[in-house]
Amino acid sequence: AGAADVPGNHEPRKVTVATLRLKPDLTYITAPKLESVCYRRAEIKNDSAYTFLPGPAQLFEGEEYLGATALEFVAPGQTFELTLGADERLRVERELVARDVDKAFILGDRRRVRYAYRITVENLRDAPQQVKVLDQLPVAQDEQIKVKLDSADPKPSEQSELNRLEWTLTLDRAAKRVLRFDFTVEH
Repeated sequence: AGAADVPGNHEPRKVTVATLRLKPDLTYITAPKLESVCYRRAEIKNDSAYTFLPGPAQLFEGEEYLGATALEFVAPGQTFELTLGADERLRVERELVARDVDKAFILGDRRRVRYAYRITVENLRDAPQQVKVLDQLPVAQDEQIKVKLDSADPKPSEQSELNRLEWTLTLDRAAKRVLRFDFTVEH
């Protein structure tokens, strides 16, 4: 609302069109096999009458400045996703807890190796949070190598054909969850 003067001298000039308060659906995502960090992700619906043009946008949470991001074209009513960086108030740790060669299985030149991993996720925020945990079993590049998930506690909410494991957790305030999965590699 209001008028803005834009001189016609071909020099760039920034003009605020609108300041919008959009309500994001916040979740966290982590892949502790790659990095022991939880990243904040926002799914947002453009419930304004404005079309968002591609370009930079400044992000705030309340009065706290989160940083700048690049927006793609977003039409009114369209849902889009933004990554908001790492959140140190959600901690994640992945550790190898067992690696055993199955001595009873050795047949000729074949071996079976058992692995067990434990992932610990802790919520240090002041409210419950939803966290998506991703991991992956090895993917065999040779048909003579067999990889099998033996057990998982809790069971993953999703397991792809490429052995990608996914858990969706809801962590209460100050809560800690432990995930464990065991798999064998036969070669």
